[in-house]
Amino acid sequence: MLVMLERTLGIGVFDPTKGGDPVLYQHMFWIYSHPAVYIMILPAFGAVSDIIATFARRTIFGYKLMALSTLSIALVGYLVWGHHMFTAGMSTESRFIFSLLTFLVAIPTAIKVFNWVATLYKGSIELEVPMLFALAFIFQFSIGGLTGLLNGALATNIQIQDTSFVVAHFHYVMFGGTGFALFGAIHYWYPKMFGRLYNPRPSKIAWVLMVIGFNTLYFPLFIIGWQGMPRRYYDYLPEFALYHRISMVGSWILVLGLLIMLVNFLVSLRRGAKASADPWGGVTYEWTIPSPPTAENFAEIPVMTGKPYDYSKYEKPAEVM
Repeated sequence: MLVMLERTLGIGVFDPTKGGDPVLYQHMFWIYSHPAVYIMILPAFGAVSDIIATFARRTIFGYKLMALSTLSIALVGYLVWGHHMFTAGMSTESRFIFSLLTFLVAIPTAIKVFNWVATLYKGSIELEVPMLFALAFIFQFSIGGLTGLLNGALATNIQIQDTSFVVAHFHYVMFGGTGFALFGAIHYWYPKMFGRLYNPRPSKIAWVLMVIGFNTLYFPLFIIGWQGMPRRYYDYLPEFALYHRISMVGSWILVLGLLIMLVNFLVSLRRGAKASADPWGGVTYEWTIPSPPTAENFAEIPVMTGKPYDYSKYEKPAEVM
């Protein structure tokens, strides 16, 4: 709206020739766009917690801290937009503050990763397809988080600002993190949504291809980004050619895995075996109703008793895949 007003009425908002400030546009863009990244990944955190608890047969380690860390990420995530603008001419004090806040938001994120790994410790782990995607999520999201600290540090940010390093970091968080968590969630709740079981073999093949393809595609961008390859450029210097070719091959492998996963989903809609109400042995409430759910999920409003993800009295059902 402000751009429209500036162009139609000549009001100086962003145009410096009219008394505006072009950096203001960048502030307004990132003040929305960076919290949007956290908003997209918070549901992925919840899905991964459900999946890990189910296939480790354990209550989530430090459940209260997990819940509080989610709230902390949502809150502090709204205050870190300035780390995208360390080279835009901000004051030194502002850069220090945004750098500090960026490191602070890493604390609740690290709590989540630690608690997921601690939940797996001594658990009765079953490597079903959703669990494989959750484990890939932890590995790839951790790489995205650690490289995010390099973006948050003032000294290293100057080196990697607007390079393909940032592209790699973003995709390790949003695709390697949110994307893989989404694929795991679809595999996890697919029997509940459609009342059909998918074929696990093609899904496991797809998972292998997607993990190999994803890391082959994006990890080389860290290397050339550190060496100075700028992002948003369609061309590049000869010394970056090998890495771009490796990345291109990775994209082919990744897409092949995605296609196999998609075809398996579509075929299973018609040919998949009928799913029971609780094919995984989950203890959350959606597994107590038929698959797929009826229009009225529960005949009566369920009374919630006990702790979340309580496997203390768990008995493995005979129909678990």
